[in-house]
Amino acid sequence: MTELSWRDAVFSLKTFAAAMLAAYIAFMIPLPQPTWAMMTVYIVSQPLAGMVLSKSVFRVAGTMVGAAMSLVLVDLLSDTREIFLLALALWIGGCTYVAVHLRDVPAAYGAMLSGYTAAIIGVPAALAPLTAFDLAWARCLEITLGIGCATLASQIVFPRTVGNVLQATIDAAWSDARQWTVDVLREQADAANGLTDRRKLVADIVRLETLRAHAVFDTPEVRAAEKAVRHLQARLMMLMSVLVGVHDRLAILSDERPETAAALRPLLDRVALQVMPAAGGVEAIDDAALDREIVGWLPPFSALQQDHDQILLYSILLRLDDVRTRCREVRQLYEQLLTGAPVETAAVPPFARYRDPMLAAAGALVSTMAVLTAALFWMATGWPDGAQAMIFAGVICSILASLDDPATAATGFLKMTVYSIGIAAVYVFVVLPRIDGFAALVAVLLPFYLPLGMILALPRLGPMVLPLAINTTALLSLSNERPFPDVTSYLNMSLGLIAGIAAGVLMFRLLRPLGVAWTVRRLIADMMADLARITTSSGSVPRFSFESRMYDRISALFTRLNPAEPDHLERMRGSLAVLRIGLNILTLTAVRPLLAADLATAVDTVLAALRRKFEGSGPRGETDSPLPVITGAIANLLATGPAPGVTQAVVALSAIHTSLSRHPEFFALPSARDTGSSGTVAPLVTA
Repeated sequence: MTELSWRDAVFSLKTFAAAMLAAYIAFMIPLPQPTWAMMTVYIVSQPLAGMVLSKSVFRVAGTMVGAAMSLVLVDLLSDTREIFLLALALWIGGCTYVAVHLRDVPAAYGAMLSGYTAAIIGVPAALAPLTAFDLAWARCLEITLGIGCATLASQIVFPRTVGNVLQATIDAAWSDARQWTVDVLREQADAANGLTDRRKLVADIVRLETLRAHAVFDTPEVRAAEKAVRHLQARLMMLMSVLVGVHDRLAILSDERPETAAALRPLLDRVALQVMPAAGGVEAIDDAALDREIVGWLPPFSALQQDHDQILLYSILLRLDDVRTRCREVRQLYEQLLTGAPVETAAVPPFARYRDPMLAAAGALVSTMAVLTAALFWMATGWPDGAQAMIFAGVICSILASLDDPATAATGFLKMTVYSIGIAAVYVFVVLPRIDGFAALVAVLLPFYLPLGMILALPRLGPMVLPLAINTTALLSLSNERPFPDVTSYLNMSLGLIAGIAAGVLMFRLLRPLGVAWTVRRLIADMMADLARITTSSGSVPRFSFESRMYDRISALFTRLNPAEPDHLERMRGSLAVLRIGLNILTLTAVRPLLAADLATAVDTVLAALRRKFEGSGPRGETDSPLPVITGAIANLLATGPAPGVTQAVVALSAIHTSLSRHPEFFALPSARDTGSSGTVAPLVTA
């Protein structure tokens, strides 16, 4: 069970203080609905100051865009209610598409706000067009006031900066990377522990991008060192990619050539001591001596021709040198970040996030249909509070559209809403009529909001109880324009809220009856499609762009899978194999121009076979396997003899063959027994 800390209490107190400050200012100005200012504080508040500021910038922008669109729609279409509602539903759907497509970048919040703010302002404005501008202006002021108070509180009251969390994540990632490097080199990274290490390291590497994006808002040092953070992230990705390959190749070598693996172990130990000298309690290993030792181990080309297992040894030694280089680069960047020293000026491509247009389109469809369903119900019944149902249908679908199982989340939202109706009723009909003055209002609200705010600070429970905070605040109906609602109007308002959320639940269940399994299939299908695309890239795809996009997918996949289940474990291992295959395909496309014409044709044949396989367009059954084509290409390359690009191509092809043959179920290939293949390369024609 998650334990509360003093930080959670501080977060709750300063959030409540910001909400009360926003409400007080709204009463004093006066603004029509101080409730909106107070509610906005709870919507935007985050434990980390930078996250509040970065999201607030885009929330303000989204609110302004949504308000402007509501005025445009009211001006053009308020006389034709049906067309107005259709246009509004399409606008909300379009904004939902953009928000889901952008995923969790700060700009996604702006797109989401643009959608449902148009409904919040536009529907009441369409009912009274002459007051549309005043309503839009007041709502923008109330929301902006809430955002401003939340930002102020997060920045000046015991601020917890994202920069500190970023530094802690960098520390953890570098420490974990070094430990995993040592475990791999000493063959201590068993299947279970190794995958757990990789899972955590992938999550930390991907998380660096999100934290960096938020930290530039609250930590000047991060703005100055932003390039260093991005370089560090890139090197950590490269290091992990290399380690995954080394881990698998060492396992194969130990199984098939135990005597070679035993002879290689002292060298591996020395590299491990160089990566983490304290681990062995000895002085650091001399770098130049280690270079000479690795070169001395490299088999000549003739050895590769005579014994295909030598390709495996050659590949391990190359990757071993890469491990040392990447660790050295990460260590230098890490020390530069700690000391504030100048960093290299080379540009780093932007972190490439994966996008899922189909998921975004599904979210847009659900939002549009939920709003239209609520609108039709409103028009058919003539129920005055049907407008509330339409507004909240748009809100709930916009907020939850990106989740794997939005119907379940929406059902939980509905449950919390029912609780909030009961709690707010006690305040509206029992407590608030008996108090007088703002100080008394603060005193009676504190017992509810203080413990609630502490729960909101918890990552696991916070999203579950957020609807309780938002809807209770909304139902309090703190207003400068009218007294507290009577029982009838309160019940109608509550029913409108429930009806809107119920419309969202219904549409999610009808149009998105898809859960985590569907998301996992989509992620794997996108991985395969990405592999198919880069087979035609001709070396034009930057490694970091492909690598970061693939790591983003792997991280998303790992969070949804349980390594204790065999099927899930194979998918996790298979996704890392996809990464290795992709990097080796990029190597092939890069060295292809160096090869002689006949060898380039052989590589093209392999790339075409891989493309058909990953597109799923090839013949089914055993002939669907590209492994024989790869084996033939390796034989042709080795038979040619040493030439520019040949060795690199042989190593890359061997690595692709290894990754495919070790995960036949994941790639829907015949098993190794069926093809007579070992864990490395099938028997070759030797020169």
